[in-house]
Amino acid sequence: MDARVLQIRALDKKTSGLKSANNIIPRGSGWINTVREAIGMTASQLAVRLGVTQPRITKMESNENNLKLSTIKKIAEAMNCEFVYYFKPQTTFQNLVETQAQKKAAEILGTVNINMALEAQEISADDASKDFATDLINTKIKQIWD
Repeated sequence: MDARVLQIRALDKKTSGLKSANNIIPRGSGWINTVREAIGMTASQLAVRLGVTQPRITKMESNENNLKLSTIKKIAEAMNCEFVYYFKPQTTFQNLVETQAQKKAAEILGTVNINMALEAQEISADDASKDFATDLINTKIKQIWD
């Protein structure tokens, strides 16, 4: 079995139980504010631990999506937390690859079928697309993203 297939399956297994951040964070709050308040730490206390001002903490909390990962890691450590990030696919990684391969196969075969139709040699689009998508995944995976 292809090592990449095993890698995708392992990644899908690891991420299948993870929830989307949208399902975890209360509306109107971010991780920093939510965790800080849950553990009973004030913005001033966090500021002291980070060596910044309290207004800077307020600004970080309101602009959390634009912070550098290194900054978020320092904030997490200041709250005695571990910062972990991951990429959560909308479906599964396997489905993501298969869908993209099918799009690329249809795109390529669309051009081929036009030329073959002119020569009365057109092939079944569904069969060819599925077979070609599988071939792209197995032999030319990087090309599906072009």
